[in-house]
Amino acid sequence: MRNSIPDRSSPGSPRTAPFAGHQDGGDKCATGGHQRNKIRGRENIAIATWNVRTLAATGKLEELEHELKNYTWDIVGLCETRWKNFGQHQTKEGNILYYSGEKDIHAKGVGFLVNKNIKDSVMECCPISSRLITIRLKAAPFNISIVQVYAPTTDYEDEVIEEFYTELQNTVEKTNKKDILIIQGDWNAKVGIDEQRDWKEHYGTSCNENTNDRGRRLLEFATYNNLALANTLGHHKDSRCWTWHAPNGTHHQIDYTLVQNRFRSGINRAKTRTFPGADVGSDHDLIIMNFRVRLKKTKRPSNTRLKFDLDKLKDPAICEVFQATIGGKFAPLLVVDEDPEVLCNTFNTVMTDTAKQVLGYKRKRKKPWVNDNILKMCDARRKLKNLRHSTGKAEYSEINKMIRKSMKQAKENWIEQKCADIETNLERNNSRKAFEIVKSLTKQEQSRATTIQDKNGKCLTESGDITARWTEYCRELYNHRMQGDPGVLKMEESTNADDFPILREEVEAAIKSLKNGKAAGDDNIPAELIKNGDEEVVNLYSQQYATRSG
Repeated sequence: MRNSIPDRSSPGSPRTAPFAGHQDGGDKCATGGHQRNKIRGRENIAIATWNVRTLAATGKLEELEHELKNYTWDIVGLCETRWKNFGQHQTKEGNILYYSGEKDIHAKGVGFLVNKNIKDSVMECCPISSRLITIRLKAAPFNISIVQVYAPTTDYEDEVIEEFYTELQNTVEKTNKKDILIIQGDWNAKVGIDEQRDWKEHYGTSCNENTNDRGRRLLEFATYNNLALANTLGHHKDSRCWTWHAPNGTHHQIDYTLVQNRFRSGINRAKTRTFPGADVGSDHDLIIMNFRVRLKKTKRPSNTRLKFDLDKLKDPAICEVFQATIGGKFAPLLVVDEDPEVLCNTFNTVMTDTAKQVLGYKRKRKKPWVNDNILKMCDARRKLKNLRHSTGKAEYSEINKMIRKSMKQAKENWIEQKCADIETNLERNNSRKAFEIVKSLTKQEQSRATTIQDKNGKCLTESGDITARWTEYCRELYNHRMQGDPGVLKMEESTNADDFPILREEVEAAIKSLKNGKAAGDDNIPAELIKNGDEEVVNLYSQQYATRSG
């Protein structure tokens, strides 16, 4: 069995409060997005587990996402992430990574990578330790609770193993009894065919030849909780059963996905297996379980916010075309006595249609430093994976080094280019663009999840409990005596009986005072369009206000 990363602390020390040193408190839970999204039982949901060895290396997370594009997945449980503390991070692809690790060192670590298509189904994600993390998904008719584990290796004493299983059992007992329970990860245990007769209700024949002591401990845990080892139930060839490739060239199955026997029929046995073709430079293989549930996509109101390419207005030729087009469309409105409401709606329509026609929409420009050449090398490395213990060992090692080196160099080049862009914009007095680049470079990449605790330090996950706690906190915070001034109640009410018309000069001054770079309102008309509309916009606004005051 392989060795784990040396731990600076005593391997047998309990870890009941892994994040007590944070400024935002100790053990906390991360609440997910809209809880209206539900999982339905008509189509498959792909739940995977993978020991990636590390995500702390440069570009490893991008590498992982690139590799997963070759597979259908909804949520991936990760082992040995080696990210410190607990939090959540949104990747450039839009997926959400929840992670739990050691406080001070890059060691151990577990997490979940949730697909962007189902991230709103996450009800909560709670860290237990650097070896345990749980996530709960909104589903119907039952919610789904997934526990990701990273068991101690054989280098640890039996006392450490028992502490791990005790902590795991406490976690299982705290989960909702109505939920579908799935426990998966790197168990560092071998379950073999030799014990299958005595434990046939809990695992199948697609397994190792022999069972070791840690494997028997795993089977005892599965029996006590009535769980089945899902990736042993089907009939697969050996290469689709192995999960770990030892340095000496031997292959073993030590990673498992456990599902309650009550929901055993929901496992698609033919598609629940190891995928040896997936490669992120780890000695473990990807395991995907297809389960007969799916995430329901809730229809959201469409985003009607329009962002036009306002930078084109800086070009005098385009600005002249915009003013001419606006003038031609506004000219008939100046000679017609329209209702103010109709005039306002027509004005908004003309402005947005003209902006769409002349300027077009602003495109999102992303320049990730992980370029296509690096991704092509990742693809080439995956093809050499099966030969890394034989004829392709040197070539596989060389391309692995090239990927790591290219990742670091590409990131340095990307940062240097950003710095050059900042200097160029400052020289051109374009401070707004320069500070936008600075903000994108200095923002915290690994953002912590929003969390809340009650007075006793208990993690609150239900929306009703969170609202009640905030109400209690604000009531105590602002519960102090104030002496009001009763004289304000005797003041005369202001009246708007003002029949004076709005002057053209006032309209011009109001338009001139508008600030550029501000978000548009519900009418989707930013200040730049109004300020560049020339005299026709002033005339129409003046007529509109004159009609209203009249």
